[in-house]
Amino acid sequence: MTVRVVCLVVVVLGVVGACCAHGQPRSAKRTLERAVAAMNAKRYDEAEAILRRLVKRYPNYTDARYELALALSLQNKLEEAFKYCTELCDTTLPRSMQREQYFQLLGYLYSQQDDTARAFEAYRIGLERFPNSARLRVQRALLLRQREQLDSARAEIERAIEADPTYPLSYYWGARFYRASNEPIWAILYAEIYLNLRPNSSRADEMSALWYNLFREAVEQFDEEKRIVLWQPSQHTISDSIQRRPFPEVYTAVLTECVRQLRFNRDFELPLASLDTAIGCFIARWKALGYDTVYRNVLLERYDQLAREGLLSAYIHVLGQFGKPMQYAEYAKNHRQLLARLERWVLHHRLTMTPHSRVCRACW
Repeated sequence: MTVRVVCLVVVVLGVVGACCAHGQPRSAKRTLERAVAAMNAKRYDEAEAILRRLVKRYPNYTDARYELALALSLQNKLEEAFKYCTELCDTTLPRSMQREQYFQLLGYLYSQQDDTARAFEAYRIGLERFPNSARLRVQRALLLRQREQLDSARAEIERAIEADPTYPLSYYWGARFYRASNEPIWAILYAEIYLNLRPNSSRADEMSALWYNLFREAVEQFDEEKRIVLWQPSQHTISDSIQRRPFPEVYTAVLTECVRQLRFNRDFELPLASLDTAIGCFIARWKALGYDTVYRNVLLERYDQLAREGLLSAYIHVLGQFGKPMQYAEYAKNHRQLLARLERWVLHHRLTMTPHSRVCRACW
């Protein structure tokens, strides 16, 4: 999938969030929701017809104008989509009449025309109006990746997480960007966060496979080199390590120790049961060394909670299921009650990312 197609998917995901209208009648809101449903079902011409009637009746209904611009763009009617979108992004309008999605769509329309300079400008103006928009920062990151400015793209993802740690696509793209970097530890952590925030999304299978494969590659690296490398320290982290070892360093060290101690039946790859054993060993060792109080991490705290409930094994199998689908299918058949317990537990203990509990590279 190219970056251009991916940008379109990101814009579509913003549709539902725009349904809360500014002081419009209930009937108008219901009509807008009907148009959004048609669009999500890819009945774009039907959505366009509904929205044209709605905009004609309520010309100041900005959310309806946005959805119409989106419906037009999805049908490649870019000229008219631009017309509506530039009107919505007019900086003379009060901020209360605008949404971050409007600037996201305008930037996307420019990128469709290979005008990345104007796309960046649209996102810049949007961020001036919505400085905490992770959505717009992720879009900037995608453009930077398109320009092969990978370090800048990853830095933009970190800014997105700092601005709004609840936005799932920051972690999805963060996992993908760090997957091909010399710091895959962040791909592991971001993929797991995304799987917790959006377990049933269309991207979950990709993140599950990525998460599993990074652990498999780490174990294979240990088999071949007797070491695991999940990050590369910078000069900044080296100087800071006098006071406290960097989190990625201690994470890698504890994982390496567990892999060294355990004797896996690897069957030429890493079985989910062995990964379960390794992570159980990891969290026990992490706590024994006192790292749970020095390096607060909501994911590792979650491991500890799940272990105390007897659910860690089920959780690890679910996370890695698309890395080893046949093994997971066999596990699921034999552990239906345990998986049902896990589902109930997760429903009552959803992972919550806040500015104080966020997991990100910039935090350490």
